[in-house]
Amino acid sequence: MKTLSLISTISLPIFVFIVVGYGLVKKVDIYEEFIAGAKGGIRIVFKILPYIVGMIFAVDIFKASGCFDALSSVLAKPLSWIGIPPEVLPLYLMRPFSGGASMGMLAGVLTKYGADSFIGRVACTFMGSSETLFYTVSLYFGSVGITKTRYVIPVALITDAFGLVFSCIICHLVFG
Repeated sequence: MKTLSLISTISLPIFVFIVVGYGLVKKVDIYEEFIAGAKGGIRIVFKILPYIVGMIFAVDIFKASGCFDALSSVLAKPLSWIGIPPEVLPLYLMRPFSGGASMGMLAGVLTKYGADSFIGRVACTFMGSSETLFYTVSLYFGSVGITKTRYVIPVALITDAFGLVFSCIICHLVFG
């Protein structure tokens, strides 16, 4: 364990040393390149900030309006018939919108049911197989100016559904 701790402590300084050394060998003005990169980064932040704020605002409205709870209660019974634990449904509904909120929900599931429970394993497997879809689409498509996403969102939502179903199947097969 001490070896891993040492590696994680020294890896970043070693990387910086290698990059600076490479720049010196190639006779690059390292400081000017760093400043140019920082300026580019600031421009990107200002370009994508409206999309991030919009996504956070939409998630908060979705949760505060009660739509989230209503949708969870409507879908819980039919999904339980096909073997999907209703306890992971709120996580499934929140994951496409917010990574932080879904991570908080995962922590709640693990606290309540335990990491070694079937529900905990399904929740963790699903979290590992899914993405914060709307955040990612708004960020990446917005940063390059694409406004028509065509089939990206429907296909990604379908793959999230498959991810949930296969999380249950895999947990049944692996853990019994």
